[in-house]
Amino acid sequence: MENYHKSKILAILIGILPLIFEFSSNIWKGDNGFFIVSAAYGLILLLLALSIPIEDLDQWFLEKTLSLLSVFLALAVVLNNLDIFPLSEIGALYQLTIISYMGILYFLDRHFNAKNLVLLLLNLNILAQLPIKAGTLLILIISVLTFVFYLIRVVVTFSEQLRPFLLCVYLIVLLISLVWYVPELPDFVLKNLSWSIGSIILLIEIIGSIFYLKVKDHLRPTSHLIVGIIIFLIINEISMLVAESNVLNTSYLVLIFILSLSIVNIFGNISLGKKQVKISVLIPAYNSAKTIVEALESIKNQTYQNWEIILINDGSQDETETILRRYLGNTKLPLKYTKQTHHNYFKAIRHGLKYASGEIIFVLDADKILFNQNVFYRAVSTILGEKCDGMFVGIRAMYQRLKDGKFHLVRPYYRNEVSLIKTALGLGTNIYTNYAFWRREIFETSVYENYLINGMPAWYNAENNLGLRVVNGNFVGLKYRVSKKVNLGDNPLKQNNSKTLFELSTNLRTLHHIVSRINVPAYSTQATLYNLINRLHIASLYPSIFKQGQTSLKEITPLVVKNIKDSELDNVYLKTIVDFSNNFDPQKTAKIVIPKGTKIYWGTGIDEFSNKLSKNTLEQFYYDLIKIISQGTTIYKIKKDDQKKLEQILEFFTIRDYVKIISN
Repeated sequence: MENYHKSKILAILIGILPLIFEFSSNIWKGDNGFFIVSAAYGLILLLLALSIPIEDLDQWFLEKTLSLLSVFLALAVVLNNLDIFPLSEIGALYQLTIISYMGILYFLDRHFNAKNLVLLLLNLNILAQLPIKAGTLLILIISVLTFVFYLIRVVVTFSEQLRPFLLCVYLIVLLISLVWYVPELPDFVLKNLSWSIGSIILLIEIIGSIFYLKVKDHLRPTSHLIVGIIIFLIINEISMLVAESNVLNTSYLVLIFILSLSIVNIFGNISLGKKQVKISVLIPAYNSAKTIVEALESIKNQTYQNWEIILINDGSQDETETILRRYLGNTKLPLKYTKQTHHNYFKAIRHGLKYASGEIIFVLDADKILFNQNVFYRAVSTILGEKCDGMFVGIRAMYQRLKDGKFHLVRPYYRNEVSLIKTALGLGTNIYTNYAFWRREIFETSVYENYLINGMPAWYNAENNLGLRVVNGNFVGLKYRVSKKVNLGDNPLKQNNSKTLFELSTNLRTLHHIVSRINVPAYSTQATLYNLINRLHIASLYPSIFKQGQTSLKEITPLVVKNIKDSELDNVYLKTIVDFSNNFDPQKTAKIVIPKGTKIYWGTGIDEFSNKLSKNTLEQFYYDLIKIISQGTTIYKIKKDDQKKLEQILEFFTIRDYVKIISN
């Protein structure tokens, strides 16, 4: 977490570069002052960047950096328009804007949302106010390359799905660039020493970033890496030529090195070394006789053929097994079949994982089908194309007679605290999805613990209170059946006007983990505002307010109580959690003894626990513990041998992060 905060500081320091350039140039007149400040600031950036693990210079760091850079570039222009600070270093600002413009166009493809559209408009506005000879030529080159490469991915390689809105944006940007274009060449002289030195250093930096990553971590040259580095190098070389700077801008060169490290890390530091990786498809099937064949057919028809199926019969009581055997008698598939007696979706996935041998894990529910024949190909292309732990896929409603309905791409995912805050403001509801392709080692560790054991969002890592490195696939991967049309923009928990005990308990667990380590001021007010903005589909513009610390449970309890009442669930387990929040006492202590043989429940086993609780068949230990928790007890004393068990039990009751365990 410390390194994560370091990368945030680095992003901010890079973001304010435009103001550093302008202040230094206006305060210390002449090139010497600018050179000294640029060199000193560049050294600070370099030392901080080298103190951060290379894996934290990821795509989210890069997007955050470019977003901040865009905002401060716009601020510099505003200060100029207000006659507070005239633009003195127009060439340097142009170079920074070109980097920002190029990056935002790329991230608009990865994260198509209101925030990135606003940043794109900001960059276009900044470029329009920087009078640089031949500047419009470089803008046109970038716009053409962006448009052409997008068409290649959609029409030639099929690695992306056509998105009309994104295509329209790229087309509009291209038309603007054509209108702006003026065939004007700079008054460039080859004897310009600063450009000669800078261009050589820039080339050395990019090559050096590749070798640096090779020494520090795994490096696999991919087509994405090679093309990205070449374009990045050419654009910045031309940018230096066009800017016609008479001074060697050290901060700019350090920035290029940091961004090169980030690009090489994103596209070259990929753990999956094999070109043809295997996908293990886990299918938990419960009473799926009517749908299982269609699910298997959608896998069989994939253009990417290196996959296996692990089908887990999750205690079906219909003809699922009979129909499956009949189908397999006529169709040969690389399929492993296993079954369990008692129905539990998460237990079925955990059981099936034992038989998986692929490097990528994907869970396909038996009542869903893959969207088309290119899903696996696009998934593998994405996961092998950039450094990530997994990849979300979009979903599409499928009505009666397999007629397609409205499709829903997962909202742009950001691996930062803002995503956690927005999850917390939704009372712990998963704001993304659990449908994703995962690298096996991530699925067997973080996803297994947080999702398959505790039922929290698969992308969330409770241990460090941060999201996993998941990218948006930006294509529809699944079709799911609905009996009637529903609004996919609505909270999925409200589609049946009720919430299940499982959903409420896992939402509370997620909520408590997040707010136990982040202080959300005016929680109730922020939750109301966020939900209003979210309904307008501009959640990316919501200015989350938070700080390090802990949010008092009493601040969120009223909303939690309302949420439970709306669900019309009268449950002792939920009441216990609410009572703990209302009676929270940081001094109250209890001594706990866990009898031998006591069953330890996980979050995904809440239904079994609740059934026994309602039938009064739980161990007496749990009835006694419920009373202790309800009193707001926060200090628990226990034998050292039983500490882990108590931690798991308190995790089950969603309060682990709000209590202290003393072992002896």
